[in-house]
Amino acid sequence: MQIPRNTLSLFLLGAISLSLSAEPSSKEEENGKSGRTIHFSKARNDSTRHSIFERNRPRGNKEIPVPHFCIHTDDHKFALTIGGQVNPIMGCDLRNNLYEQEGAGINFATKYIPVPAVKGQRADFYINALNADIDFQVVGLGGSNDQITGYVKFGTSGNDNTLQLKDAYVSWRGFTAGRKTTLFKDGIAAQPPTVDPQGPCGMVDGTAYEISYRSPDYKGFMAAIGFCTPTYYHSSGRYYGPDYNDKDVEGEQVTNPNFYTQNVPDLPMWVEWHASEYNRVRVSAIMRTFIYRDMVQQTKRHKFGWGVMLSGNYNPIKPLIFYFQGVYGQGIGNYIQDLSGLPLSFTPSSDHLGTMAANPMMGVTFGVTYNLSKRWQVNAMASEARIWNVGPYAMENSSGDAHFNDYRYAFYFAANGFYKITSYLNVGLEYLYGRRGTWNFGAGIDNRIQTQFMLTF
Repeated sequence: MQIPRNTLSLFLLGAISLSLSAEPSSKEEENGKSGRTIHFSKARNDSTRHSIFERNRPRGNKEIPVPHFCIHTDDHKFALTIGGQVNPIMGCDLRNNLYEQEGAGINFATKYIPVPAVKGQRADFYINALNADIDFQVVGLGGSNDQITGYVKFGTSGNDNTLQLKDAYVSWRGFTAGRKTTLFKDGIAAQPPTVDPQGPCGMVDGTAYEISYRSPDYKGFMAAIGFCTPTYYHSSGRYYGPDYNDKDVEGEQVTNPNFYTQNVPDLPMWVEWHASEYNRVRVSAIMRTFIYRDMVQQTKRHKFGWGVMLSGNYNPIKPLIFYFQGVYGQGIGNYIQDLSGLPLSFTPSSDHLGTMAANPMMGVTFGVTYNLSKRWQVNAMASEARIWNVGPYAMENSSGDAHFNDYRYAFYFAANGFYKITSYLNVGLEYLYGRRGTWNFGAGIDNRIQTQFMLTF
């Protein structure tokens, strides 16, 4: 979502005004109301303030951690923090030019690997300083059962300098409402850290307008459920399957996916058990309903989509952490990193002319982290995304010489090392390998070596 140029300035002005409004009057100080005195203090290294801010922040290796400093009252009934990351990345592609593809850039998005690679364009060097985020978190009644949190995050996409609204939500007593990372995603299990801003191809990810509820922790058990505005990626509704009842109907408009507005929200949910932060397992599910027009029978129809996911972490010894995530479903392409945006989740069915099929798809990701010391960390991960039963429709939607919408599977591998110079500055070196297979044009690969010089504040 692109935002007006002056929105960030207005938000900063509002935050400053809010903090000033919390200043006590001299009369209040005389009456002993010192709880309203404003302090500028450390946040990340103070356990009380850190837990207050961490409580309703997004979690995962791609999120901004609790900032170093904050302003707050004595009793933490008001607290405000501003954090961010600036992450210039330098690297090169070998055997392809993924960096030059629209929608990719510094995101190692395997779905954009050109197939086949263009002669003379099989390598590319780049320096990119467009990878930056800033967030604001305001807390009221901090540390109490009634703690309320407002969180806003802005950033660039890595492809241009346009400022985008990435998150904007309010949380209270387990309820969260606004624009946020989908509840279907398991941020802790999704992946180890990467220089690559996007991450593995088979990872569950995505932003949604959502209302959700997460239960308190009952002896290691937790659960959550939500409602979110759905996004559907579907074909044009023209039929490209086998002859139907010995009748050639190729190219005919048998369904109209855009005839109706979608009025049934997606329903994500999960149940989790954890012994510690990195010894945990979660089972997630999502249900969705797609509404379309049957152009053969001239009637309204519904198609049910669903997905299930198993994810978690295993921490056998302190420096070693394993990550795992596996998702399978039908019609859930917008929730799987590489399949998001491909017009293949729903296509005309070959079984009954005029109906749509929710196509099967899956994503798996495995990763490992080893902390050599407090400053050194190494990581490795592998991921795969795959979709079935869409060959003719992948061909129909294929465009240009790179055939981006002709997607059958992709494989992603990353290995990296990070060195923490200070709590503010982190450098990293990473190797990436990606392969995209198509239904009709073979496969293409890309190798990337890149480094980061990231400031976190």
